[in-house]
Amino acid sequence: MKGRQLHKHFRERLETIVQTLRDEILDGRYAVGSFLPSELALAQRFRISNKSLRSGLAALVKEGLIEKVPSVGNRVVTRRTRVTLTLLSPPTMLRDINLMKLLEDFGTIHPWIRIETIFGFANEQYVPADLCILNRLQFREMVEADDYAKLEPLQPSGDAYPFLTDAFAHKEHVYAQPFIFSPIVLCYNKEHFRERNVPEPDGSWTWEHLIRAAAELSVEGERFGICFHLPSEHRWPLFLVQSGETFQWEAGGSKSIEGTRLLDSMRLCKSIIRNRTIFPFFLSENNDDTQNLFAEGKVSMILNNYMSMNDLANTRLPYDISPVPFESEPRTLLVTCGIGIYRHSAKKEAAALLVDYFVSERGQDFIRRTTTSIPACKQVAERDFEKSGMNRPSRYGLFREILFSMRNHSELNIPAACFKPLLQPLKAYWSDLIDERQLCARIQKTLSSRSSKAGELEQHVL
Repeated sequence: MKGRQLHKHFRERLETIVQTLRDEILDGRYAVGSFLPSELALAQRFRISNKSLRSGLAALVKEGLIEKVPSVGNRVVTRRTRVTLTLLSPPTMLRDINLMKLLEDFGTIHPWIRIETIFGFANEQYVPADLCILNRLQFREMVEADDYAKLEPLQPSGDAYPFLTDAFAHKEHVYAQPFIFSPIVLCYNKEHFRERNVPEPDGSWTWEHLIRAAAELSVEGERFGICFHLPSEHRWPLFLVQSGETFQWEAGGSKSIEGTRLLDSMRLCKSIIRNRTIFPFFLSENNDDTQNLFAEGKVSMILNNYMSMNDLANTRLPYDISPVPFESEPRTLLVTCGIGIYRHSAKKEAAALLVDYFVSERGQDFIRRTTTSIPACKQVAERDFEKSGMNRPSRYGLFREILFSMRNHSELNIPAACFKPLLQPLKAYWSDLIDERQLCARIQKTLSSRSSKAGELEQHVL
């Protein structure tokens, strides 16, 4: 134990010495072509052995800051100008891609680049940042608001699943590089299923199968069978996408959804969330709230994605995943996240290095090794896993089997900006404040008031 502590102390001290020399080179203390003080002088200055010092200097050689000239010394070969980049990121990226550690790894390759992180959403506010992280729905909102031109067109990496790159394409240009994605899946507690002798879910499950299983799994006063954060933009639209129908338009606005499978899907959702035998009356603030219930064993099944499963990675919860149940054909929602460069950035060269790192094999493999999120790079995402100590579901590779079923929000043929206002009449309906006739009228009115963007929609089916 003592030996490990001494080794850790030595490693930290050596890193401090290397950082000191790195800072002095980057700050211009040593001109390009000049030599660092002799190794003997540096060893005396930092009070370490020559052997230890050489291992530190080797790191600077690897970074391209110095070169070792035999029998002469260590020569400075480049002078980098310090650059500070500002990255606008959703706070969930701290969890989803282990953001701080990821940026730390980037810094070991490009030590002259410093990253400042601002937390927020690219489609909601203007921030004087150099780069931003956003999902596809947010990008579509920017396109509809003609804000996409704030982003710099990028050259696709070519290593990502093609449909992920398409998620950030507009008018033959790509404006963000995808780096993670996830389908919405059914996450379930294996112990609860064993305890109640209920067969575990599989790809053949319909919502009727789920409702029956949830009733058997529920234990009065102890737990419920199913729960999900209904208002999430990646939860309630799932039911509509599964209907297999789209909203229809005519001159003057939206057509009524009376008598459609879209209305049937809204009715199905209501039948689940208002079933007090299987679904709790729980005022969740976000998806984290329902995931906490799941981690505590208070619910047996939740709708989830691979990014959110990072919250379960350090637990001992016996869980696994399955495709979401369906009605007529297997369909699920797709979540895609990308990184883009703001056109106004004065540091585009350095910003491009960060984008390249995010989608590089090194960056993608870092995400794969340290999180449960799925890298966008097909080759990295589909590698076999080594044991990492994380609590990953045994069916982690499920995403490969259900690629055919993944759909974007645009499948519904409504502008991205309509999803938030559309939720308002749906909440009233699901709360029994309005009936189906009133629901249809309110949805038609809500969509028609925003119909100017309807003609600009793209259909994107995987």
